[in-house]
Amino acid sequence: MLSFMNRSRAVQLSNKRWSVVVARNISVSPAAPKVVESSINSKNYRFSYETAKNKFVESSNVSTPENKFDFSEYTTKDKPTNVVSEEEAKLIPSIIALHARLGLPESYQYSTLVKALTCPTSKHDVIASNQQLSILGAHILSFYVTEYLIANYPRLPLSVLRAATDAFIGNYSLYDVAKNTWGISEDSSSKLERYLSNEPEIFKFGTLRYTRKVTEPETDIVKYAPDHSVFELSKSEAFANSVRSIVGGLHIHAGEETTKQFVHDHILSRQVDISSFFSFKEPGKLLTRLLRTNNMQPPTIRLISETGRFSSTPVYVVGCFSGENLLATSEGNSLREARIKSFGKALKAWYLYKPLDAKLPSDESFEGMFVDQGEKFF
Repeated sequence: MLSFMNRSRAVQLSNKRWSVVVARNISVSPAAPKVVESSINSKNYRFSYETAKNKFVESSNVSTPENKFDFSEYTTKDKPTNVVSEEEAKLIPSIIALHARLGLPESYQYSTLVKALTCPTSKHDVIASNQQLSILGAHILSFYVTEYLIANYPRLPLSVLRAATDAFIGNYSLYDVAKNTWGISEDSSSKLERYLSNEPEIFKFGTLRYTRKVTEPETDIVKYAPDHSVFELSKSEAFANSVRSIVGGLHIHAGEETTKQFVHDHILSRQVDISSFFSFKEPGKLLTRLLRTNNMQPPTIRLISETGRFSSTPVYVVGCFSGENLLATSEGNSLREARIKSFGKALKAWYLYKPLDAKLPSDESFEGMFVDQGEKFF
């Protein structure tokens, strides 16, 4: 019997022995770059998505309101806040619609939602932006997603666990949530366009505002922006920070239980194919070691059915057995292909083991959980 906290320790110890599984940096968003990592051990694994630039502010430079949860009233001495008040925020149609669309409780202030959509543009905007909220929301998302994966898939190797976490709360995944699910829009209009349209100045706070990162300037154009370069964000990172900020604000205004249910409804409810993160180099040898350590007979392949052996497209169906126990079945255009696929399916069936009634550490009824002996055959 091992405790939940010891699981992360055991996973760290087994990280050096993983050489047969290659985790791909895959996101559920189609905009994610498909980059295949060549080495697992060269990566520094972290379960925290603290992507915002954490700029510390001296307490002597901050004017703190009586209600510390009233984020619109925080100011700095060198520059006042530029976030609207609660009364003004209730007049913005897009903020009212987003508040209702997400089903946020009444305790969630509209001014906090405005703050969540305001990214920092200079060093004076640390208090008046979503920088601190996004850091808080990033750690909250990391905790709930990580405990969900570890409790429901206790045998996942660290590399696959990290890839699955990124598929849920990575920049491209949260961009997909903010843009396509929640309907958050960005402010792409210029000041001249807003002036010509006679739009009230307050309405600009109803959209996501950030400094866009320019990676490829126009021809014969030299970019001079040394002071603002650290605050430039890509589109995916800006949208992801807005989601993290909304989650952070929900935790402050509504508490832990409401935030946990919100994360499960909007983030963990998304479909992620964890089995696609596995890629075995020598599945036969790995399966043989696994069966040996569990006092089971070595794997044997038996032909179950076939069709079109002498045609151009034959199909073979084979089964991977351990004694009389059927571990997995697979098909292929050749016996060798079917055999390798059956080894991989048998391994995935082992690593993707899921308890029937998994309890999370944040649940009130949680009393510890059982973790198997781990990957001792490496």
